[in-house]
Amino acid sequence: MHDHHHQTSAPCIVNEGILINKKDMLRALETLESVKYTYFVDGNVIGQGEGVVVKVFSSQDTSTLVINGCLFLNILSFNYLRFYAQDNGLTTIELIEDSKILRLISIEDDVRRITRVNREIFAGSRYDEETPAELFDENDDDDRY
Repeated sequence: MHDHHHQTSAPCIVNEGILINKKDMLRALETLESVKYTYFVDGNVIGQGEGVVVKVFSSQDTSTLVINGCLFLNILSFNYLRFYAQDNGLTTIELIEDSKILRLISIEDDVRRITRVNREIFAGSRYDEETPAELFDENDDDDRY
C-alpha cells in the first residue's frame, strides 16, 4: 500500500489580501522603495510624511523606526499586514498591531533621495552593527512563526 500524503497548496494572493506569516510579510515589504507613510493610533493620525524603506528585518530587540525620511521596518512590531491595489495601480500596505496602523503607500521613486540614503546608510561599515535579518532558509519549516 502506498502512503499518499495530501498537502494543501500554499495560498496565492494577488493584488489584495492579509498576511500573517512573517516570511510573507517580509517579502511584501521588500517590494517597497519610496513611500508616503501615515501612522495611526486609535484612528488618530500621529505622524505622516514621505520616505524610503531602507531596511526590512525581524528582531525581538529592535524597534521599527521612521526617522529623517528613512524607514526601518521590523516585521515583529506588527501582528499582520494588509495590502490592496489603488486605482492608479500602486499598492497600499498597512502594518497592523492592535489599535496601531502604519500605512505605507507606494509613490514614484525620488532618485536623489534613494541615492542619498544608499550612500549614507550603506557606505562602508557605517551600518554594520546589525546584520540584515533572514527569517529562515527557503528549506526551513514556515511554521516557526
